[in-house]
Amino acid sequence: MTQVQTAKDVIEQTKFFHKKLGDFYDNLSDKVEKERVKILLDYMSRHHDNLAAIVDEYEEGISEHILDTWFMFANKKCDLNPFFDATLDPGMSTQEVIKIAVDFDQCLLDTYEGILQNEISDDVREVFQGLLEMEQSEKIKLAKNALKIDSM
Repeated sequence: MTQVQTAKDVIEQTKFFHKKLGDFYDNLSDKVEKERVKILLDYMSRHHDNLAAIVDEYEEGISEHILDTWFMFANKKCDLNPFFDATLDPGMSTQEVIKIAVDFDQCLLDTYEGILQNEISDDVREVFQGLLEMEQSEKIKLAKNALKIDSM
């Protein structure tokens, strides 16, 4: 799907994505039965709320010129509705939760990579490369911490 958006639109959607994930994990935490899974979901909720705040701060340091830049990129649409609308099993395992988290994160990484594959100015490229690297780093951090919780 080809989309035309400003850099600000994508960044706003990123913040919304993280906030919605934080809420999703928080709500799911109230429904699960296993204590380890509850701890993992609580951690993941805080993690995504924190990422929304980090992206907000990151946006504040970007010039209006860059934020107002329009560009077109082709990327498969990340349809998150099946995840958010799913009736998840209260007895799910930490591994099942981790798989959901990896799938969500990959959707965002695919979006940034799709943007970077296009001809965009160096300053816009720098912004999205920074966001991609931050998300990749946070994905690794989340995975490590999730595995620690899983092995408790």
